[in-house]
Amino acid sequence: MVSRKHSQTGFTLIEIMLALALMAFLTSLLWGTFAQTVKVKQRIEQAQDRTHTVRVALMRMSREIEMAFVSNSEAVGTQDRRTMFSGTAHNDFDELRFSWFGHQRMRADAAEGDTALVTYFSQPDPDDPMVTNIMRRETRRLESKDIRLIPGETYILCPAVSRLKFAYYDYKQKDWREEWDTTKADGLQYLPTQVRISLTVLDERGVPITFTSIARLHALERVDYRPNRS
Repeated sequence: MVSRKHSQTGFTLIEIMLALALMAFLTSLLWGTFAQTVKVKQRIEQAQDRTHTVRVALMRMSREIEMAFVSNSEAVGTQDRRTMFSGTAHNDFDELRFSWFGHQRMRADAAEGDTALVTYFSQPDPDDPMVTNIMRRETRRLESKDIRLIPGETYILCPAVSRLKFAYYDYKQKDWREEWDTTKADGLQYLPTQVRISLTVLDERGVPITFTSIARLHALERVDYRPNRS
């Protein structure tokens, strides 16, 4: 009598459950690694975009400050000057206002000139009061009246800034000043040779990072320039 042995192939229920558990573990591990990689990539891209925005703002401020000037043809005793270079120091956010030669005429039929007043100042973000933006305002021309009454455009120059400081180099005193004002009768009647701009922002970890640029002014003394009144 011949005996036959029947061999059985396949997996038991326990083996299938172990395989599924191992597969789920590996999948979750790979997904976590992938998700972490995506987050790191997003943080790097945000940091790069942030750095680019700050550098563009610094480059623009430096270029504009280098074109600042003060006219020697101001009316004596005038409270509101047409031209000026006025830097005021505050705790974290300084303010700078100056006349410059770089205004671009955007309206052919409007009363605009090649000169204007530019102001850098800070302002809380309208959507998040905890965020402070650096604003830029430029008038359409130079006028001898309150700057708030001169038509102009205001927009965000650099968003979400934690600090903005200016320093002015006095080439006659050979020292840096925290403030500068040509509008006062007993004030400085010339411009600084250099303006140091320090812009501080928070990185993705909340750590402050300061970017610095130097603007070298061209017209140091008052120029014989009178804006066209037409």
